[in-house]
Amino acid sequence: MAASRFFSCTVIFALILASTPLKASADPEAVASPSPAPQLPPTYVQVQEEISPDYTGDSGSSTQLNFSGQMLVPGNRYLLRLKLPVVTSAPAESVTGAGDLSLTSLRFFDTEATHYFAGLTARIPTSRNSSLGSGKYSLGPAFGYQYQSGRWRVGFYTQNYFSIMGPSSRAAVGKSKIEPIVDLSLPYGWSVGFSTMSITYDWVLNKWIEVPIGGRITKAFGHFSRFGPIGNLLPLQATLEAEQNLSRAVDTPGWTTRISLRWIL
Repeated sequence: MAASRFFSCTVIFALILASTPLKASADPEAVASPSPAPQLPPTYVQVQEEISPDYTGDSGSSTQLNFSGQMLVPGNRYLLRLKLPVVTSAPAESVTGAGDLSLTSLRFFDTEATHYFAGLTARIPTSRNSSLGSGKYSLGPAFGYQYQSGRWRVGFYTQNYFSIMGPSSRAAVGKSKIEPIVDLSLPYGWSVGFSTMSITYDWVLNKWIEVPIGGRITKAFGHFSRFGPIGNLLPLQATLEAEQNLSRAVDTPGWTTRISLRWIL
């Protein structure tokens, strides 16, 4: 809990600094300008705190830390991602601890103004607690598309994973997640857009368990190019997002707030 409070204070402090009013400047580097082509995804490490104050059909709130990273392999145009969730507080009937590890490998295909990417995503049952992990090895396709026009970036990303092995005593896994992407680059390193909005369909339960809608604001700290904030030149990004789940599935969060710090490497 101490680490969680420290992280929250750090992010809030960064966002307060970022919200300081900015005066108009003649510096062309402070103005977001159209980019002639989409920027390659950066290599980064990220810490995110996810807060859910209420759940459908359950009382109490939860806090989760998401440790994630992304690495771009320039030579063969592969993108590698990993994510490990750690629940730090939960309702009285629930438990805390680390969840299952997610691994994703994507291959990039570019045109003048677009990114196409496709690959595989896997879930590894690293959690020692049956309430936090599936107990199953899962695998499935992942793919997406991004189009950049001036300050706007739009597209989508989807992950699909289905259990392929594990103890028969544990429930089967079958989920599809779709994340719409809408992002507007603004002057001085600011950007706004959709939140993560991971719309999730459970093929085992045969229903949509998460249908979130929300927004996000990001402040980049560090260097700028004449095209505004771009990939590998950004040492730090602070993000605040909030979303509401329109699905009323049992044991799913109502509102979710995320605050994150991302270090660009």
